[in-house]
Amino acid sequence: MNLNIKTTKEKEKIVDFLSNEINHQLELGKKVLWFATGGSSIPVQVLVSQKINKELSNNLVITLTDERFGPVNHDESNWSRLQKLGFNVPGAKLIPFLSGKSFSETTKDLREIIKQEIEKSDYKIGMFGIGIDGHTAGILPNSDAVNIDELVCSYETPMFDRITITPKVISMLDEAVVYSMGDMKWPILEKLEEDIPLIEDPSQILKKVPLLTIFTDYIQKNISK
Repeated sequence: MNLNIKTTKEKEKIVDFLSNEINHQLELGKKVLWFATGGSSIPVQVLVSQKINKELSNNLVITLTDERFGPVNHDESNWSRLQKLGFNVPGAKLIPFLSGKSFSETTKDLREIIKQEIEKSDYKIGMFGIGIDGHTAGILPNSDAVNIDELVCSYETPMFDRITITPKVISMLDEAVVYSMGDMKWPILEKLEEDIPLIEDPSQILKKVPLLTIFTDYIQKNISK
């Protein structure tokens, strides 16, 4: 496939791109559902949140792609890290994953919440990173999250108990924006040109999204511009 790669080292370019995409859909009168991610993408999304049209933000719902389970606002929480850096869109509906309930109760609640928000939205957009192992959101290779027939999956890992949207949700998106910087990420980006089973490389699911744009600081000759 011909991947839409934008080569840049300037995070302002992805900030402008993502905020413009969201604002455009809001200006069309659409109800937008934005899945925000954690990791190195957090500073970018904080800047995006500052550029959202506040006059139209009542039609915007923001939630996460994945979260590290624990008490509300624990130090490793993706939502907490976003907020600590200033992520906020007045008027938008914000849906954090953590509620103070148990692991299983939180998962059950989120499955229903995500289902309802997908059904109500007119445009679904997500921002994603890709790990050097091919994981995206909280979907690790060879994990239960890869093939589960649910919108949300929770499972234990050696580092964190994870809660994540699944490939099923990603395949429902209208648009995905990937932020992947650093030479350690280049080999996994090259693999997006190949047809690799999801169980080995969950990031392959991003190719199912109708509009996929990848921002990276490097491009190999076999990745198409």
